[in-house]
Amino acid sequence: MKPILVLTCAALFVAVLVAGCTTQAPATPPPTTVTVPPTTVPVPTATPTPLTDPALTGTWNLKGGMVGGGSMPVIATNAQPTIIFNSDGTLSGYTGCNNYFGSYTLTGQTNKFGKTITIGDLGSTKMYCADISDNEMTYLNLLRTTMAYSITNNKMLLTTDERNQLSYDKASP
Repeated sequence: MKPILVLTCAALFVAVLVAGCTTQAPATPPPTTVTVPPTTVPVPTATPTPLTDPALTGTWNLKGGMVGGGSMPVIATNAQPTIIFNSDGTLSGYTGCNNYFGSYTLTGQTNKFGKTITIGDLGSTKMYCADISDNEMTYLNLLRTTMAYSITNNKMLLTTDERNQLSYDKASP
């Protein structure tokens, strides 16, 4: 009986070994649902083109002004004070001593002085010219507060209010 017991144990051992070496098919996992958020493609927005006035663009030479209801002398130097309006909304110029630069915005509207314009902050070089420093400061302050312009026959008037104006002639091309 011992041989049968040994043989049965051996057969059982081999059966366990064989059962351990086989692979079972993996259980199929339940399907999962993946939610993908909708994607939006950004649409580029066009930067608005600044309003421009072909009559305004170009170089203008200062001829004089009126400050506080009285006339302001043309800044007396060997060089002509100028302002240059570019079609991209930038401006630059020369005061007779320093170069300046900045930006402007046209609204397309008018007021009692002409077409509306806003001149932004101005930057300038910092040379000191004793003979015109007061006039230069007045000139730049008037530019900063300009609210309208009018152009007739290549002559331009920049106006801050009823008592302050700057007069220019269009430079020859």
